[in-house]
Amino acid sequence: MKMRQGFYSMVFVAVISMFGMSAALADVTVVYKMTYQDGSASQTIHYADKQHVRVDMGNVANKMTTMMQLGDKVYMITGEVVQDTAQLAKMMAMMGKGPQKSQTKHAPVKYEDTGRTETIAGITGKVYRFEARGKKHEIVLAKNKDLQEAVLGLVAITKASLGTMSDNPMNMAQQDASIKSMAMLRLDDSVRLQSIKHGKISDSEFVLPAKPQQLGPGLEGLFGR
Repeated sequence: MKMRQGFYSMVFVAVISMFGMSAALADVTVVYKMTYQDGSASQTIHYADKQHVRVDMGNVANKMTTMMQLGDKVYMITGEVVQDTAQLAKMMAMMGKGPQKSQTKHAPVKYEDTGRTETIAGITGKVYRFEARGKKHEIVLAKNKDLQEAVLGLVAITKASLGTMSDNPMNMAQQDASIKSMAMLRLDDSVRLQSIKHGKISDSEFVLPAKPQQLGPGLEGLFGR
């Protein structure tokens, strides 16, 4: 349950931060903290370039899951188990657990500038209020190029991974002129930027711990291979 909550928080960060973004110029590492009713987790985004993106999601004590983009492939890594998300999506579809298209249309989210500012991890942003799916929220957004560059990697890996997820993040937030080119520092008390670092990311961060698992002969046959 925590991993699902973490992924959707990650998706929301990506959607909020993707508007008006320019290409990243250097390696960027960003850490967000997620707080839930029954605990907390962290999300670390390593962005080197469009072909090398890594997102680590886990609790404070140990790393739980990694999403990694290498070229045009996205992998899910849990311990020493590596899965190609494209193959995982096929397996889920075969079992009837693939993504379902939502029949509910949601109104565009409108953001209200409260006139207040808040400084988080050394970055000062504006505090906004908005309502989504019947719930009121408070969000802190800032115009910060480094943070936008880091989140660009999150946007890329989120887009590539959505085939295995059951919701479309664009239903959660839509482009609003008042927040264009801004990145998220905080969402309520559930998501908060912890740190941002600009600097060379080790090549070892983008090495798979094992070969990706392959579909068994029986499953491959069902896919017409």
